[in-house]
Amino acid sequence: MERFYIVNIIINNRNKSYRTVNELLHDFAEDIRLRVGYPLPEQNSAIILLVVKADNDVLGSLTGKLGQVEDVEVKTLPLK
Repeated sequence: MERFYIVNIIINNRNKSYRTVNELLHDFAEDIRLRVGYPLPEQNSAIILLVVKADNDVLGSLTGKLGQVEDVEVKTLPLK
């Protein structure tokens, strides 16, 4: 069953991890309904907020792959 989720992504090293995160998000583009990015260049980091509509398997795949990227933190919140 598909539901909506908010996925918060914190990239702690943009120089090292940003490209990998963008490639993963591109792979899941059909499930992402909203993407908002806030770069923090002076801290070499970024925050990305996603609204995703997916089932548990797709969400788990996305967040699992993101969580394996070095210097990346992922938090997920289901919406009712």
